Amino acid sequence: MLFNLPLKQTRPADLLKPVEQAILNCYGEPTLFTEIRDVVEKTQKLRQILDYEKINLSIATDPLTSENLENNLLEYLKNFSLLFKHLRFEQGDQRSPQVMFNWSDSYDHKRSCQLNSGRLELISQYYNLIIAYYYQANSKIVKDTDPDRKAAYTKLRNGLWALEQLKQNIHGLSKDSVSQLYDIQTLNLEFLEHAFCGLAYKALYQNMMSQVKTFGLNNVCGTIFEAAKEFTIALKAVEGMNSQYQKQIGKNVLSQILPTIQFNQIWTTVTGCIQMGVFHYGKISDESRGQNMGKALGFLTHAQQLLLPIINDKNASKTFPPDQLDQLKQLNQQLTQLFTEYNYKNQQIYKEQLIAQDLLPYPPLMEQIRLKPLEPPSFKEPVYGANKFSGFISEEALQLSREIKMFVEQTKFSLEESLRLLFDQKNQAYAETYVTYFIDMAQQKQLDQGGIPQGIQEKIAYIRTRGCLSGIEKIMEQSKQASITCNQLLGQIEQLLLGEQQQDQENRTKYGAKWTRSPSTQLNQQYFKSLQDLKGKYSLAQKIDFDVISGFEKCKETVILAAQSDQVIIQKLPKSNNNSDFVNQNAQLFGQLTNLDQQVNSIVDQLKFLIQQYNQAMQEINVSKIAVQGLNDGVPKNQIFNAALQNVQGFIEQFNNDMNQVSELISQVCGIARELSNFKKQSAEQVQQSGQTNIFASAQQAIDNIDHSVVFYEQLKMHLEEQDRKVKDFLMARNLESEQLVQQFNQQQTYQQSQKNQPPVQPQQPQQPLQQSGYQYPPYPNQPQYPQYPQPNYPQQSNVINHPLAKNPQNQPPQQYPQQQQYPQQQQYPQQQQYPQQQQYPQQQQYPYAQYPQQQQQNYGLWGQQQQQQKK
Repeated sequence: MLFNLPLKQTRPADLLKPVEQAILNCYGEPTLFTEIRDVVEKTQKLRQILDYEKINLSIATDPLTSENLENNLLEYLKNFSLLFKHLRFEQGDQRSPQVMFNWSDSYDHKRSCQLNSGRLELISQYYNLIIAYYYQANSKIVKDTDPDRKAAYTKLRNGLWALEQLKQNIHGLSKDSVSQLYDIQTLNLEFLEHAFCGLAYKALYQNMMSQVKTFGLNNVCGTIFEAAKEFTIALKAVEGMNSQYQKQIGKNVLSQILPTIQFNQIWTTVTGCIQMGVFHYGKISDESRGQNMGKALGFLTHAQQLLLPIINDKNASKTFPPDQLDQLKQLNQQLTQLFTEYNYKNQQIYKEQLIAQDLLPYPPLMEQIRLKPLEPPSFKEPVYGANKFSGFISEEALQLSREIKMFVEQTKFSLEESLRLLFDQKNQAYAETYVTYFIDMAQQKQLDQGGIPQGIQEKIAYIRTRGCLSGIEKIMEQSKQASITCNQLLGQIEQLLLGEQQQDQENRTKYGAKWTRSPSTQLNQQYFKSLQDLKGKYSLAQKIDFDVISGFEKCKETVILAAQSDQVIIQKLPKSNNNSDFVNQNAQLFGQLTNLDQQVNSIVDQLKFLIQQYNQAMQEINVSKIAVQGLNDGVPKNQIFNAALQNVQGFIEQFNNDMNQVSELISQVCGIARELSNFKKQSAEQVQQSGQTNIFASAQQAIDNIDHSVVFYEQLKMHLEEQDRKVKDFLMARNLESEQLVQQFNQQQTYQQSQKNQPPVQPQQPQQPLQQSGYQYPPYPNQPQYPQYPQPNYPQQSNVINHPLAKNPQNQPPQQYPQQQQYPQQQQYPQQQQYPQQQQYPQQQQYPYAQYPQQQQQNYGLWGQQQQQQKK
């Protein structure tokens, strides 16, 4: 027996109900769960068989227990991996069943971690599989026969494969989430990996020695020195565990592991030195000038320096068990005999100088026998029921559905932006042709007659449907919270990039020329550039928010008035109309003007309703299902996009038709206003006093501005979350690369130090823990490649959108849909007559829609930041 390694413990977990609910939520089709129910039930039963508390009692003494555990674990992992592939079991994943997996630390079962994470389940089960392979290998090693050592070698390679699978899954978990589990920290995983490698090379060496004439003694010794190297690294990891985790792992466990690894490190090194002494002594007759006697004595002297301090230590029996001490004493007898013989012959015959340790020719390992992980044959066999998951979403389909949803959101904003531009152009045209002035005349007359004009009634009704003051203040709070969230995301992304850049610079300073990877300052510029662009748009949007809120404050009394009764509103609105005669004389034109204006407002309301219908229709569309079916059928991505938007194309077409119609109506309204201007020579004072009955229109526009602010921050948040995901992928790849480089440096340093002329260090007394270790993550691409978004062949969109996200972001679907119509330009409206110059007549007070930024400007917003005046 080498040493005991306890298994991790877990609690029961129900898979059936969470899987059924997740499938229903994601796909909306109960039949999908019915098709795979037997697979889930089988997986559930296999997990229930894994009673680790019971298995722990006999696994160290009964080889059949570890063999059964291996078989049951492989079968369970095959089935659960199938579920994990299609359902993920991850927090925040749209396919994730809500299953809480609870796992304890193997060294201290009182310490545990509970997460809704399939990765925690996988790494924990693979950890126990590693332990099962360890006990199987150990049961073979103790028999000390060539066939048993060969079988142990295979099991150790299987264990390295399981460790590789563990590492591939552990990178998906944050370090903080599993900080309580010391058995999956870097030091313990490093100990297991190199202990397995050391034991495998040791077994391989012992079997190769029986065929030494075939392999050559020098090549066989390369194998035992490779084992010594692996045990040296494992010993360093165990000493680190003893230093940092003794209290958490336990004194008894470390008191077994530490001396056993040290024994193997000494045994393999001394054995290799003895055999190399024999090898070089045998070459003396063939190479008389090769200093072979000096080399032979050099190897034997190095072996003595390692072995004698233990042999001469009276307390060695307190450190090493009797069987290990007996093996070391046998080595010492062989070593003493050889050294005495060789040294005597060297003094009498060869008189060669002893070769120093750092000059000794240690043989390399033959590459063809270098250890590689071995996947168990049974794990390669097909999983029952795998064909039943054809309708489930894959990684490619998940990414495609994410792209479609992003495109849907951008299309939604395109519609809203088109409507906003219509408002701006309408307001500009109305102001230039005095439409508001003449509409106010007509409304004044109706007020004098004791009624509220229909146009004003519609505005009041709109404000009331929005909840008046309390409802609008809720929208303002929503905008505020969305702004804060975006600001936090901006800061978070920037800190992540700066932190990794600083760490890279510190490592570059520490390791110098050895730090060969590309500098972070070269690779992270694309992320900083994108972040700076989004940051500038956010900053300018904050300034616009200030103007939006200020505009609403000016309309606040009007919003409050809208909540009152119609009688109160009539009393508050002005009723004196000095232009009643002019209105009566031109009643037909005023009738046409007000009628057309009502049609304009009605179509605008229809455009808003179409946007609502678009949103509702897209919410009802199962994008994931469309993506899966399209990919399974081999449909090109642009056609999958068309299929996803098929149900809303009618809304888009109607939207464009209404935009054309309302543009024509606005032109007619302006034409009538110009004709009225020919009859009415209005003064500056009259124009200034106009618009008093249109205060509700201004209030409605201010409310719409607030809505647009919310939409902007929703769009910005969506892009920031996408940027955050890309940055985290980039940083994960960089961190994995960094950790592997550091580990490589540490391993090289550890092995070099072990070869120095120093006596072996006795096992340390347990110390208090210093700090926790991190992970050893699996390899990861240096520069992750993100999928290119498809470009659906939709009608081209106008390039006049002023929203900061209207510019096509990197790797995002271009905003090509819907097509923006050419609304009436300023010169298309009826030309203003040569009445008093336009600048002499102040226009009606307006609160234009927020022109959200396209370029960065230094300013801050209303939500608690310092307000800076825009540079003029």
